[in-house]
Amino acid sequence: MSMQRAGRLPCAAQSGIASNMTVQSGKPGFPGTHFQVAGHDLHVVHKPQDRLKAVLQLIAMAQKSIHMFFYMFCADKTGREVRDALVAAATRGVHVQLIIDSFGSTQVSNRFFDTLLDAGGNYHSFSTRKGLGYLIRNHQKMLIIDGAHALVGGFNIADSYFGRAGDDSWEDLGIIVSGPEARRLSDYFEDMAQASNGGNVSFRQIRNIIRQWRPGIGQVQWLLGGPTNHISPWALTFKRSLDAGKRFDIVSAYFSPSQTILRRLAKTARRNKGSRLVMAGKTDNGATIAAARVLYRYLMRRKARIFEYQPRPLHMKLMVIDDTVYIGSANLDIRSMFINLEIMVRIKDAGLALHMRTLVEGLVSQSEEQTRVLLKRRDTIWSRFKSGLAYFLVNSVDYTIGRRIKFSLIRNK
Repeated sequence: MSMQRAGRLPCAAQSGIASNMTVQSGKPGFPGTHFQVAGHDLHVVHKPQDRLKAVLQLIAMAQKSIHMFFYMFCADKTGREVRDALVAAATRGVHVQLIIDSFGSTQVSNRFFDTLLDAGGNYHSFSTRKGLGYLIRNHQKMLIIDGAHALVGGFNIADSYFGRAGDDSWEDLGIIVSGPEARRLSDYFEDMAQASNGGNVSFRQIRNIIRQWRPGIGQVQWLLGGPTNHISPWALTFKRSLDAGKRFDIVSAYFSPSQTILRRLAKTARRNKGSRLVMAGKTDNGATIAAARVLYRYLMRRKARIFEYQPRPLHMKLMVIDDTVYIGSANLDIRSMFINLEIMVRIKDAGLALHMRTLVEGLVSQSEEQTRVLLKRRDTIWSRFKSGLAYFLVNSVDYTIGRRIKFSLIRNK
């Protein structure tokens, strides 16, 4: 892949155990909680300091290759630390390839990655902000080391994703997958790097990569999303899990799903009154909260319990259906289901599912449950109008426009 010196890039302003599984804390050397599932070591990294430590540790341990693909990479303290770690790896002879999304990354100087290029690393931005490039965004977050370890999650490379922005820091989640499936994700990265080389994205190549991807049939699977003519493959698999599922626990930063997913959530909630949805009570984009609230009454009538997380902005993407866990970059919204490039890891394991439900329980304890009384208090003609506008912006236009509009209805009182 050719090297490219970037011009000024855009970066959004911030933000019961199964028999084949064991769980320990911090083994073998990574932060977080450790599981073994189907020949893979898994480390769930939830705390902000664990997420940053995981990124830096993985880069430091690389001996052959580093493949890094992120939506947002900012020129702040965290961005400099990660960049310098990549430079050190390239200097010691590791093959370093970094791709960031041109739409998601802003405030990055045209010389920010020069030291990486000078050290022999490779870097380019994914697509441009013009033409078709505006529509196709790499929303994936992945770091792959030596084809043996892969970190995916919801967080980007910016201070606000690692607890360095005070109360404005994002609540987020990641997971390290070490084992044979990491090699397949490394091959996928190489294909995507070729399809976006020099920032000239080939829509046909990307569509073919997504269509031809096979997640496999094991307990650990990589699910992809991208601009195809139908619902993304990851969302199709998720829909099928809902069809067969008895209970869900879902944490979704942005929630405005397709009608087919919404109906299945409702049906599953009716089957089990314990099904829970944790939504954002705080965010950087008021339109997304307003759009989600349009759907609350429909789901609550069908026995779903809905909570809005209060301590800090929510950015997590976590879905647990029975014994199956989904973790990655995709929200339950139209853009993530049909347009954005997304990466989700699907893991079927009862012990991991139990652990993640405990994590959800912790979020619920810090959330405000949405009730009919609360909905009625907020329900005015003006609030309905603004909610409808927000839903239109998020699903039919572009959710980023919502950042420019003040949606005061996100206040609960």
